[in-house]
Amino acid sequence: MGNLFSTLTLHSGAVLKNRIVMSPMTIQSAFYDGRVTDEMIEYYALRSGDVAAIIVESAFVENHGRGFHGALGVDTDAKIEGLSKLSSAIQEKGSKAILQIYHAGRMASPELNGGAQPISASSIAALRDGAATPLEMSAEDIEEMIYHFGAATKRAIMAGFDGVEIHGANTYLIQQFFSPHSNRRLDKWGGSREKRTAFPIAVLEEVQKVAKEMRADDFIIGYRFSPEEIEEPGIRFEDTMYLLNTLAAYTPDYFHFSMNNWQRSSIVDTEDKELLIHKYRKQQAADLAKIPIIGVGSIRQKADAERALEDGYDIVSVGKAYLVEPTWATKVKNNEECKVLADIDERDKLKIPAPLWDVMDSLIIDRQEEERKLARMKELQNIKVSFVPGTYFVSARGHNGNLPMEVTFSEDKIMSIVVDDRQESEGIANPAFERLPQLIIDGQTLNVDVISGATVTSQGVVDGVAEAIDAAGGNSEALRYRPKATVEWSNKVIEETVDIVVVGGGGAGLSASVSALDKGKSVILLEKFPAIGGNTVRTGGWVNAAQPEWQKTFSSLDGEKETLAALANTPYSEFNGRYLDDFKVLQQQIASYLADVEQSHNYLFDSVELHRIQTYLGGKRTDLKGNTIYGQYDLVKNLTNRAMESVNWLSNKGVGFNTSVVDIPVGALWRRSHKPKRPKGAEFIEVLQRNVVEKNGRIMTDTKAEHLIVEDGKVVGVEASKPNGTKVILHVNNAVILTSGGFGANTKMLQQYNTYWQDIPDDIKTTNSPAITGDGIRMGEEVGADLVGMGFAQLMPVSDPKSGALLTGLIVPPANFVFVNHEGKRFVDECESRDVLSKAFIDHGGLVYMIADEEIRKTAANTSDEKIEREIQEGVIYQADTLEELAVQIGVPGEALIETIKKYNQYVDRGHDPEFHKSAFDLKVEKAPFYATPRKPAVHHTMGGLKIDTAAHVINKDGAVIRGLYAAGEVAGGIHAGNRLGGNALIDIFTYGRIAGENAADLK
Repeated sequence: MGNLFSTLTLHSGAVLKNRIVMSPMTIQSAFYDGRVTDEMIEYYALRSGDVAAIIVESAFVENHGRGFHGALGVDTDAKIEGLSKLSSAIQEKGSKAILQIYHAGRMASPELNGGAQPISASSIAALRDGAATPLEMSAEDIEEMIYHFGAATKRAIMAGFDGVEIHGANTYLIQQFFSPHSNRRLDKWGGSREKRTAFPIAVLEEVQKVAKEMRADDFIIGYRFSPEEIEEPGIRFEDTMYLLNTLAAYTPDYFHFSMNNWQRSSIVDTEDKELLIHKYRKQQAADLAKIPIIGVGSIRQKADAERALEDGYDIVSVGKAYLVEPTWATKVKNNEECKVLADIDERDKLKIPAPLWDVMDSLIIDRQEEERKLARMKELQNIKVSFVPGTYFVSARGHNGNLPMEVTFSEDKIMSIVVDDRQESEGIANPAFERLPQLIIDGQTLNVDVISGATVTSQGVVDGVAEAIDAAGGNSEALRYRPKATVEWSNKVIEETVDIVVVGGGGAGLSASVSALDKGKSVILLEKFPAIGGNTVRTGGWVNAAQPEWQKTFSSLDGEKETLAALANTPYSEFNGRYLDDFKVLQQQIASYLADVEQSHNYLFDSVELHRIQTYLGGKRTDLKGNTIYGQYDLVKNLTNRAMESVNWLSNKGVGFNTSVVDIPVGALWRRSHKPKRPKGAEFIEVLQRNVVEKNGRIMTDTKAEHLIVEDGKVVGVEASKPNGTKVILHVNNAVILTSGGFGANTKMLQQYNTYWQDIPDDIKTTNSPAITGDGIRMGEEVGADLVGMGFAQLMPVSDPKSGALLTGLIVPPANFVFVNHEGKRFVDECESRDVLSKAFIDHGGLVYMIADEEIRKTAANTSDEKIEREIQEGVIYQADTLEELAVQIGVPGEALIETIKKYNQYVDRGHDPEFHKSAFDLKVEKAPFYATPRKPAVHHTMGGLKIDTAAHVINKDGAVIRGLYAAGEVAGGIHAGNRLGGNALIDIFTYGRIAGENAADLK
């Protein structure tokens, strides 16, 4: 550790003039054979001079070791000439040139390496889509590979480089030998951790031997490493420290972390928040303490670099900042602010190769365009707007169509805005129609913030008013740029005492509130968004509950009895604990049902035990670490036993169910869903909200709960705040109930906890309300609550590819689903669970198409003919008179699609699917016009959350009840385990919401 601009002498004798190096970043700009291009030389030369050393991107040491397009090579002597020019260009301005050397191993795609099959320590494919299974290297192959690293070092020396960095990171070959996931060998190169260290040691020794033989004085030899792997088994930080402490005995010049943030903590144990650099310093042995360590990731300004040194790094490695600020170290030395974005016209100036520029979207801005917009904005803000007085009739776009709107003007003001929203779904839309008009009138501006959770309808109101403004002779563009009305900041504190506070205004929170109010308690419900409803208003409205007497009035579908027969043959070994007893009861029930079927009694079977066993099997999953999870028995039993009780309770409160049809939502596994007569989940919200108001309960919207108040080990209140800074302190006589949902709209939190999916991309869409960010889980954690199942999140396979929305397109019952991939072929049982479907979608490119015909269209839920026609015009749904035309529209092979549908229709006729064993059939795809709805998985539900018991008490890490604290709904874990059945979320929130409210009311 030292000053950022102090020198550092390495073990080799080489001296770094400061503590800054430029990270190796792949610019993919070498010739096809890996030779240096002039473009590469110009790129590196521009960034040399003020930085102590430039580490040139990974150069493959053997011809079949490329890991990406445009890779640099150091595998033949023919490369030396170009590499010499590159090193000289870096050194001319005073920076040292270090060449990173590597082999991609199993990460070497055949298409990049002349079709050659990749190689690795063992024949284990990488956990990524389309990964080829590598050949296991023989003992001779290994020795030859070690030689290749030495030969590459020799070429680097001959080319004039000041050093090499051995690339033992990023899941490339050297890391593969050390990883227990990719190295399953039992010879001297694998088995124990000690033996898995042999290959990295051998490579380091060979490189050092060559440098000595070449008499390369002061030649720098570094080693880069990835601190952890998420694979199971995989490298853990303790393993890495064993490796580094072992390698330290061979005295390399430095070690170099490979990670995206110098302040990173564990990606394996996400509850461990200690920085890896702090762990490193604690676990380093004496030899390792003598070797400089380089930190990397998210170092943009001088303060970042200095803090990194303070945290324990000896050198900082700067990457993206050097892309846009080629003289970064000079700027830092002069205490100047460093740019973080490049202008769209600066590619030539910055000498950035096109392949790199193409992936730099987040670092590029069009300054000229921004300046033009600013000038135009100033011009518009100075325009005086007037109107022709009168009332103008326009329309605002809502979820279910265009809504009539009246806008009245005086000569210089918008006087009133009235939206007729009677045909719109309640809950999610109302805030936009009620509050936005007032915001527009108060500020006399269209520059208003959309209502959180109601983006589409908010924009519809603004666009409708803009149309009226222009019709009245005004200038809507000018009003879009007129400044917003200022919000007066408040230091006010609201403090009250109430029996029960409920945090979260979705279905669980409203159920808890109504149940507590029914027992005579005073209740305040807090909702951080302007409108209540949470995720409940976004659902299809399906509520799972076994009601055999009702279900028997419906005929079974083809495939259902076969599904039951197969389920009855499930091995007993699949069942844990008390689930086995339930399964034995279910086997008897199924046997009786199948005997009835043989007597020509055709009806839909169901039972509480079937619901329970399907919930158990549907949720039993194993994560990437090998951990198996399933629903806590008493919680699942409670849910399935009391499910019909919840449906009846909802009916008594005023929810009208459509008993003429029994539904099966996506991933539900069985037809047992009760659906309200009105579309979506808004029926539940409106009915329960009315019950709360009628019983004098209070709902405080725009109020975000932040912390629980604890006294003597009991939760006694909540601290909250409003957008204008007003503080709200609520004390409780009884309890606080957390019903704030999961964290499906918090991508960082999903990534932090994920142990089930290979990857949670930064740009993944979600079906969730933006409000669902894990607030209640965080609040519970603050007071010692235990968490369960946090690594499991459910993706909804049939989500809108653009928005993540659930209820767009033709969402029909799974018995009518026909999914095809980009080849126009089916690839999965369409009635499978949601995670199985999502994984199948991802394996087939992510984007798939749901095919329907005119008859299947009639079974689509939560839509209308008007909405369908609008979505056809907008390209949300594709429509064609023939399957050939439909194939052209969606870009799949026509013959394949026609053959797929032909075979599928035959399976429907036979009632049997020999390809994918679809468990239920209904309609064929045969009547024109034909439809295709694009679908792509999006985050839908987070299974994990606060640990609760059957009374909805929150449980702490010692297994004890946290007095005064209850939780219900998606904020709680333990029920759905690794995957939730479609339709089980709503029955969960209504059942445990009621339980929480009742028990909180009874608490003394």
